Amino acid sequence: MKILALFVALLLAARALADDTPLNEQASSLKFTGHAFLHDFHGEAKEFHGAAQIDPARPELVRAARIDITTAKMTTFVDARDRNMDAWLNVTVNPDIRFELTNVIPLAGDLAHATKANPAQFTVRGTLRLNRVSKPLETTASAWRDGKDLVVEGTAPINTEDHGLPVVRTLFLTVDKQVDIAFHLVFEVPR
Repeated sequence: MKILALFVALLLAARALADDTPLNEQASSLKFTGHAFLHDFHGEAKEFHGAAQIDPARPELVRAARIDITTAKMTTFVDARDRNMDAWLNVTVNPDIRFELTNVIPLAGDLAHATKANPAQFTVRGTLRLNRVSKPLETTASAWRDGKDLVVEGTAPINTEDHGLPVVRTLFLTVDKQVDIAFHLVFEVPR
C-alpha cells in the first residue's frame, strides 16, 4: 500500500512538472524606476527566468508562477550607478530576487477572449524575496492571449526598506525607498 501511495505521489509530482510553462525571456521584460531627489532613474533586469503552472481545467489561467532575477545582471544604464546598486543589493550574498505567485483572482474581463486592446484584469498575490527577506506582494495585472502566448503585464511598488535595504543618502542625493516595477511577461501556453 505504501508503494502504491509513493507511486501515485511521484506520478502527481511528474504531472505537476509537466504542466510548467516556461517564461519566454526574449519576449518578456522587467523594468524598474527609482525615485531620487530632483529626478527619477530607470533600469531593467537583463537576466531573469521563470515558469508558470497553467490550470489544466482553464488553460487561460495561471495557478502559480515563479520568476528569478539575477541581481548582478540588473542595470540602470549608468556604470557608476550600477556599481552602487550592486553594492546596495550586496549581489555576492544576494545573487537573486524571487517572486512566487500563489494566488490569482479574476477582477474583470474574460481571459479566454481577452486581447491587448481589451485585457482581462486580475489581482495577483505572492511572495517577493529581496535581500533574503520575503514579504507578501499584491498588485493588479492585465492579461490576454496573443496566439499561443499568454501575456501578463502590470506594475508593482516595492518598499525596499521592508526588505531590510537602507535608504540611499549622499551629500546631495536621497533615493526614495519605493521602487516601481513594470513587468511584461510572456508564457507560451500549450493548447
